[in-house]
Amino acid sequence: MTRPVSWLEHDPDERIVRWGWMIWIAWGVIGGTLWLTDIRAGTGALSLVLVAPFWGLWLLWPGYRTLRGWWRWQSDSVSAEWNGSYYEFDGRQIRMLMQGDSIWIAATDVFDALDLHGRQRDVARVRQIAGRDGLARPPGTRLLAFSEIGIKAWLDRRTDPVAHKFSRWLDKQVIAPYRKRQEIAADGGAESKAR
Repeated sequence: MTRPVSWLEHDPDERIVRWGWMIWIAWGVIGGTLWLTDIRAGTGALSLVLVAPFWGLWLLWPGYRTLRGWWRWQSDSVSAEWNGSYYEFDGRQIRMLMQGDSIWIAATDVFDALDLHGRQRDVARVRQIAGRDGLARPPGTRLLAFSEIGIKAWLDRRTDPVAHKFSRWLDKQVIAPYRKRQEIAADGGAESKAR
């Protein structure tokens, strides 16, 4: 079961955002003009108290946009280096980070793909099987991930059919093609040096 999607993850259409800012500016200009007129008439404080809820609503839009931007920045900062490194297993995205000879697989994506809950997701329990270096934070990242050796050790201990299917998929669709690309790149580099 996947986690419920936050309302902040649904960013509105670009046109809605543009119209939202236009309405916000118009509301500020018209409301500000009317309030300044009331101040000149001597009833500014009373009218400000009466329309305070509307000014509160007026502040909601920039507050929402600020919160939305902060939410996006937070989610991107954790996995910015993982962006664009997605593979698909049974309709779920699995983040992969390739660093030289190392392949790192995002632990939360693996847990979600295998539909694990509760104690099955406990980092200490998984680390006992995968090893200290098998489930760690890759260098320069904050996201918990399996190393290639760690995920193989952990998947070998699992008995459910989805884990075996995931293990075969990982070997055939991710690791083998990556190693082949590395081999071709190394051969291409050796040939260019020989010339």
